[in-house]
Amino acid sequence: MAGGLNTEMARLSHRDIRQRRRAIRVLFDLDIARALEAFVPLLDDNDPWFKSKSLEAHRKWAAQNGIESLKPLVEHSWIEANRCAANILSQFGTESEEYANILLNCDDLTCQRKAAASLLQDSDDLKLAQKLSENSDYHIRKLAYCNPSANKELRSRGLKDSNSKVIEAVLKVIISNAETITEQDIVNLINCEIDSSLLSKPAILLGGNAFLKLVESSPSSKAQQISQVLSEMCNDVDDEQIQNLLNAGQLSIIARWLRGRRDIKSDALLWQLMDDDRLATIEKSILLERLIGRAGEPEINAKAIEFASRCHDTLLKVTAENLSTAADELNS
Repeated sequence: MAGGLNTEMARLSHRDIRQRRRAIRVLFDLDIARALEAFVPLLDDNDPWFKSKSLEAHRKWAAQNGIESLKPLVEHSWIEANRCAANILSQFGTESEEYANILLNCDDLTCQRKAAASLLQDSDDLKLAQKLSENSDYHIRKLAYCNPSANKELRSRGLKDSNSKVIEAVLKVIISNAETITEQDIVNLINCEIDSSLLSKPAILLGGNAFLKLVESSPSSKAQQISQVLSEMCNDVDDEQIQNLLNAGQLSIIARWLRGRRDIKSDALLWQLMDDDRLATIEKSILLERLIGRAGEPEINAKAIEFASRCHDTLLKVTAENLSTAADELNS
């Protein structure tokens, strides 16, 4: 096998292009990592196909040959060779630090990002995270702020980043770590171009008016996501955030929160909202429709009949009557 391997490796420098192509096919089929050394000269070949096969060989065998196998790629003037090295860095762990630092300082953004990711991989170096958080590229800053080596102070600084994608990524880490943020942070973030629904949980945990401010400033398209978080964190009509929303007239969010709830206080609030002109008819109709599954409950049926008898809106009247009819069918 060794003789055959050496023969095929030698053929990579053969003048006959057919011999060279055949040698490449055979070497890939043999799949012996030592063959990589014969592919290095192909980085300088005039034929793009042979150059691409050199990169393929490095991707295939570099990890088995050790970190020094990346040297020809890192030091090459061909940007694709540099990128190939950058993409392989993570396979070498901490051994790749020297080459990662070289690629971090090259002019290619792809190389810089891959190098930064490699340096931060399994790192507990806070100073490294701090250094990379000052990088001009937003993606590298995001990697630094969100890396486990970053501390609360650094993540807090990440919330003030100029890029919304960085802020959102940092916010997700803070929420995942159950870390608190200040009301001023929330107010500042409300004015940023980030997904406002991400602020729901920290705003509720903070208490006070932070969540109300978030609801008031968020577009209607985020109402469902915000109400879902509200449902997960608030289980009683008397919860502070529910009362804040009611007092501020944010009834649409309350209506969404009520959907599917089954307790005495929630039922009482639901029927109270049915008589509140500030809540849109469509929201009221959805609330009534969600009660169909409870049509067999005497209290629900009685309320539906009573509401239908005094309601002047056609849609709501029909919906309430349908609820009552469903109850009659269940009882018949």
